[in-house]
Amino acid sequence: MSSFSSFILSILVGINLISAAANNARWPVSAPIVVLEAHSMTRNQGSEMQYLLVRLTDDGKVEWDKYVGSAWKRQTSSVSAERVAKIQRTLDSIDKSRLHGAMGPYNVYEDTSVELRIQMAARQGEVTFSVTNPWSEPGMPRRKRMPKEIRVVVCEVDGLWAPVEGVSVDPMCKATTSLH
Repeated sequence: MSSFSSFILSILVGINLISAAANNARWPVSAPIVVLEAHSMTRNQGSEMQYLLVRLTDDGKVEWDKYVGSAWKRQTSSVSAERVAKIQRTLDSIDKSRLHGAMGPYNVYEDTSVELRIQMAARQGEVTFSVTNPWSEPGMPRRKRMPKEIRVVVCEVDGLWAPVEGVSVDPMCKATTSLH
């Protein structure tokens, strides 16, 4: 075989290899963006329990930890794209300057405390803060009034978590969560 024929054959083999690789190549898929996430830390007479209360990603996936048997197990569900968009619009409408550091406690609990560590995506970037004792306890006094921006975020968390856990939404969240 002449060197010219070998050269052409080499080019054709190379094209076939590149073509096969291109057909099998997968475009990188970006990881879903966390829209809203809340971890719960419950302290009770010397013990501490931490778990994922709820996480919502922009693809509609909802995750939470549930105590099953004797261990925490990750659970998953989903919500519609419309629900994700509504939650994102609500979060985008909040004055982020009012969400900072550790806030609360807003309610008085007996022998326990709950801290929500919240992370949310906002038009201006990620916002992280914590809220102590956000939910009211029947018969217990309120320590101080929760600002509307914080209540809206806590109620979005509660609105995602309560249905997947099969519990009622907190009474403070039964009214609309909109700032408008």
